[in-house]
Amino acid sequence: MIAMTSSASEPERQSLRRARAVATGMLALAAAIFAATLMVPGPSAWLMLLRSVAEAALVGGLADWFAVTALFRHPLALPIPHTAIVPANKDRIGEGLARFLDRNFLTRELLVAELRELRLADRLAGWLADRRNAAALAAEIARALPFLLRAVGDRQIVDFLVRALGDQLRNAPLNAVIGRMLQVLTAAGYHEAVLDRALDYARDFLARNHDRLLDAVAERRRRWMPRAINREIARAMLSGAAELIEDLRSPDGAARKTLLAGISEAAAEMIAAPPDGAAFDVTRLLQQPELQAWIVSSWDRGRELVLADLTAPSSQLRRGLALATLSVGETLRADPEMRARLDATVEAILAEALPWRVEIIRFVTDVVRKWEPRTFSDRIEAAVGADLQYIRMNGTIVGGLVGGALYLLSLLAR
Repeated sequence: MIAMTSSASEPERQSLRRARAVATGMLALAAAIFAATLMVPGPSAWLMLLRSVAEAALVGGLADWFAVTALFRHPLALPIPHTAIVPANKDRIGEGLARFLDRNFLTRELLVAELRELRLADRLAGWLADRRNAAALAAEIARALPFLLRAVGDRQIVDFLVRALGDQLRNAPLNAVIGRMLQVLTAAGYHEAVLDRALDYARDFLARNHDRLLDAVAERRRRWMPRAINREIARAMLSGAAELIEDLRSPDGAARKTLLAGISEAAAEMIAAPPDGAAFDVTRLLQQPELQAWIVSSWDRGRELVLADLTAPSSQLRRGLALATLSVGETLRADPEMRARLDATVEAILAEALPWRVEIIRFVTDVVRKWEPRTFSDRIEAAVGADLQYIRMNGTIVGGLVGGALYLLSLLAR
């Protein structure tokens, strides 16, 4: 058995103590009145009426005290059968709670309907579009980033991941995966637009730096070669590079067609490769000393720049995160179609998670079964015990009224 992780709050305990004191006080008052009427000699009819009221109130209060107490413990610590009901039936209560969750919460119809009522996408858009919320979210992300960056930069963690994943990556047949990725990237033709943009940049770079490149090549000439000839050779090389770029840039260029066909063929070959064929060895690539040195140097420098920015009073990264969050919220709020798609995505994720409800139910049952019975009983009593004490109060009052009514009926019958 284990104790519950959450205890009753102090307001709950105070409310329970007050209600219990009132109920016990009413019971004590009924007992005192009843005892006092017994000491009066030669009682009158009115005194007998008062005694009947007090007697019935005492009986009703005691009966309800027994019933309420028997829920959580043995009255007067006596092992009376069918008492201490909650701790004795803790496991059955847990199973009932799990069944209640299954039938009233974890069904697709109920959850989807509740999600639609919540309009999560609308609420998310409104929340993100609030400048204060965007700033608060950016501040929380900026506060967590240093811990994440230091953890990722920890050499022990990196070495552990390399040891844990190295063999799997080394033996993983990634050819088919990479081939599929290439097909996805080239299917819509966007890779050609990226290629065109890169070629335009290269062409502009050569045009802007033509003379400088010629001078750089001329400075590296052989001593026996005349400078003019060396310069002509450099000019021819630059001209050839420019012609290659133009051929790659032209939609009908032979070099462009060859390059694009080569990418498609490489993707097809990777997909068609047998599962037990040569795999794409990621670890061999990552183990190259030059690549490792470049990655480590770039990562360390980038991390230090980010950490320095986060510690600055006017952090550009924090401001950028806030602006990005705000922009996402405003854009989402102005796009009902995207909000509908987001809601549909949440519903789809929920539908995929529903098969796990059996595990959730088993988890609830197991957790309740492991709770310590006394702690479980005390927690339930603190939550609902104050209301149960009103049963004792009502029992005392109703019992007294019934006792008085029965005495009056007996007088009328005489």
